Amino acid sequence: MAAIGTFWASGGLAPATLWGQVVAPPVVVTSPTDPAAASSWGDPYQIPTTPPLAPAGGLFNGPIFGAPAATTSTGPTALNAPMMAAPIQGDGRLLPIFDGGPLSNTFTSYPPLLPRVSEHIDSRLYFRGEYLLWDVSGMDSPSLVTTSPGGTPQATAGVLGETGTSTRFGNTELNDGSASGFLLGSGFWISPERRFGVETEYFWLEDMNDGFSASSDGSPILARPFFDIVAGQQTAQLLAYPGLVSGNVRVGTESSLRSFLINGRFALCQSPVVPCQPCEMQDRTDWILGYRNLRLRDSLAVSENLQSELETAPGSVSLSDSFETTNQFQGLQLGVVRRTVRNQIWLESSIRVALGNNEQTLRTDGSTSYTESGVTDVLPGGLLVQRTNSGTFRKDEFVMIPELGLRLGLRLTTRLHASIGYTVLYFPNVIRASEQIDTDVNPGLIPDELDPLEGALRPRTLWVQSDYLAHGLTIGGEFRF
Repeated sequence: MAAIGTFWASGGLAPATLWGQVVAPPVVVTSPTDPAAASSWGDPYQIPTTPPLAPAGGLFNGPIFGAPAATTSTGPTALNAPMMAAPIQGDGRLLPIFDGGPLSNTFTSYPPLLPRVSEHIDSRLYFRGEYLLWDVSGMDSPSLVTTSPGGTPQATAGVLGETGTSTRFGNTELNDGSASGFLLGSGFWISPERRFGVETEYFWLEDMNDGFSASSDGSPILARPFFDIVAGQQTAQLLAYPGLVSGNVRVGTESSLRSFLINGRFALCQSPVVPCQPCEMQDRTDWILGYRNLRLRDSLAVSENLQSELETAPGSVSLSDSFETTNQFQGLQLGVVRRTVRNQIWLESSIRVALGNNEQTLRTDGSTSYTESGVTDVLPGGLLVQRTNSGTFRKDEFVMIPELGLRLGLRLTTRLHASIGYTVLYFPNVIRASEQIDTDVNPGLIPDELDPLEGALRPRTLWVQSDYLAHGLTIGGEFRF
């Protein structure tokens, strides 16, 4: 063992020749930070002293992506070489793990995969991800399904305003409440002084759904109410009534919101010489100018299947009504972002206003099928959608969409930030699916249509507009390369 120790302590091998040249034995050092110190006891890892190949630092703060750290390696470090816990800065403080350490320093002594890239993107490229928990506005709905207690006369069963009639679905706000979602964003400062940059952002909220389904053999009584404009009174189509008809009904609704934007970001600096945001440690104000695309989509569908209980009139009926609305906004976005930094904590407030066109689209459809003696006839029109309001309709509306945001951030490392915030988004002059339902119906239009038809052509396209509000918490983080 003594011979082996002497062998290693002396450098391992005596000078030898390699292709006719004399090769000097390597000098063994005990620490990468002290390349001149030779070991008196030997180093089993044999770290040789060679000209520096690359600056030390972490994966994102070294030769591949980041700027050089304060110390340099003395050579290609062996994979399992003894090493300090982290590189030491000039003031003696240890850098965080992203700026160096046992794991990252294992690799940073090798030549960079992308030479000199770090000089161009260091701390200028960033990504942002957030979880959204927002409260959203619902859409108003008329009474769509009603019921009455057993024994109610057929003429008043399910009729709104009659004694005992109650609403099973509708007459309330649909698709409101809390919705989860995600936001993904990225940006890049084009100028090294961080005076001009480009950023993108995309967010979506999960689909909001409400629904109802019921079936009955006649008890309980089920009906779909409407106003008979010919008779001038409330009435109802019976879905289930003892000894007359049995059936089922299903109502489904859905609402979704998503947004995409791309902005130019211009710094409003106090000094034309000093960079606007060196080391993320200075307050800054930025103007934003860009493009925004926002889409709000709603749908409501009613379907029913009825079976006659009369022996003298056997057969079945299937009927459906559907309403779908889309609000597609495209326009110019303006705003200002202010970030205030206090040590490891920062507070960012933003005001953004989008100006542009909201293309409103309404699609309605209805159908009825009669099956009798094994023969099925399919006719256009249902109950609340007839030829008078069926089809696709579009309208353009100029709108202004404001958005307010507030984020509180904590700098976990020089590159990783955590944040929590609150956002308010207001989308005016939108059309919602359930709000386009006209419950005034000419019963002569219900398939088969009467000929000649008496009375006004109803239902009609209402084109009711309302406002949409989404607001809530944002929780996430930001990573800077």
